[in-house]
Amino acid sequence: MARPERSDAVEEILGRFTAAGGRRTASRQAIVEAVVEAGGHMTAEQIASTVQARFPSVNLSTVYRTLEALEELRVVDHVHLGHGRAVYHLTDETHQHLFCEQCERVEELPIAKLRPLFGMLEKEYAFQLDRRHFAIVGRCRNCVETQQKDRRQAGS
Repeated sequence: MARPERSDAVEEILGRFTAAGGRRTASRQAIVEAVVEAGGHMTAEQIASTVQARFPSVNLSTVYRTLEALEELRVVDHVHLGHGRAVYHLTDETHQHLFCEQCERVEELPIAKLRPLFGMLEKEYAFQLDRRHFAIVGRCRNCVETQQKDRRQAGS
């Protein structure tokens, strides 16, 4: 069940759902609650597992259909972290994802840090980036430092 401070967000999202002609069902409410409670990045399978703890009859296809409807309403976005499954998060989060392909750590980068890049792409290439569905993939600081340390020790 959503915590009191998050219940307003759940109600607002369900209100958008019904305003768009969707039905408010117990399974949809449980899915929305799972996404809001997570406050972050979950795969559809993780959302289904959370929901199935309360409602065992809710299947993965219901979760995917609900997430798709929530994306159409611009309530959630999905992002692909490396080569893994898509993860979902609320659209009110204004960040880009940095994904370490070595340790699989995810770090959130404020969009403001990337605005100069977006401007350059638009100005020089007339290209408007849809940044919602991708992560910037590389290696995090800890993995780079560990790799450098290992190289130094191997060279000794």
